[in-house]
Amino acid sequence: MSAARSFAENTDHAPGLSIQSDPAVLADIYQSDVQVAVWDRPDAVTGNAVSRAYQAGLAAKCWLSMSSLESSLQRALPHDDYGSLREDLALLADMSACLFGVTELGLRVTALSKPMCPRFHVDRIPVRLLCTYGGPGSQWLPADAVAANLLLPGVEQNGAYRADHVQQLQAGQVALFKGDTWRDNSGSGVVHRSPPMSPGQQRLLVTLDI
Repeated sequence: MSAARSFAENTDHAPGLSIQSDPAVLADIYQSDVQVAVWDRPDAVTGNAVSRAYQAGLAAKCWLSMSSLESSLQRALPHDDYGSLREDLALLADMSACLFGVTELGLRVTALSKPMCPRFHVDRIPVRLLCTYGGPGSQWLPADAVAANLLLPGVEQNGAYRADHVQQLQAGQVALFKGDTWRDNSGSGVVHRSPPMSPGQQRLLVTLDI
C-alpha cells in the first residue's frame, strides 16, 4: 500500500486544502488559494447499500435534474437496498446545486475492486465532487509536490513524486476538486488518482460533475 497520508493523521494541512467537519467548508472552493475543499464526516452509507452495489457490480452514470431529483435517483438506483445511498446522494446533489447555482449534475456511481484511474491526472471540468463509501478514498498531490513532467503522456509516474506528499480522502468525506476549466485555474487543476487497492479490497465511488 502507498504511504499516502490521511487528513485524520495530518495536523498540518497540505497547501490548497480547506477541511472542516462543518459542511459549509465546501464553499471555500471559491477562494482562489483553495484547490480542495473537504467536508470531514463519517461514512454515511454502509450495510446493505454498499454490499448490494458490490454484488451487482454497480456502474450507474446519468444526468440528475434537480427539478425531478427523487425520480432521477430512483431510476439510476432502483433497488430497495439503495435507499440510504439515494438519500445521501440527494443531499450531496442539493448542496452542490445550491453552491454552484446549477439545475443539472453529472452523476456517476461505481463499485470498484481495482483502481479506475491509477495514473495521476487532472480533470478537464470546472469542479468535481467526490465521495467514497466503504473503502479507500481518492488520492491527490498538493500543487507544490507535482513534478513538471508528472502528467506528460507515457511518463513513468512511479518515482516522480514523493510518497509522503500524497494526500488521501477517507470513506465518507466529501471533497470538491477544482478542475482545469475552473475560472482562472487553467493548468492548476487538482492532480489526483484512484487509490492503489489490495486484493479483495472494494470501494463505492460517487462523483458529481458541475
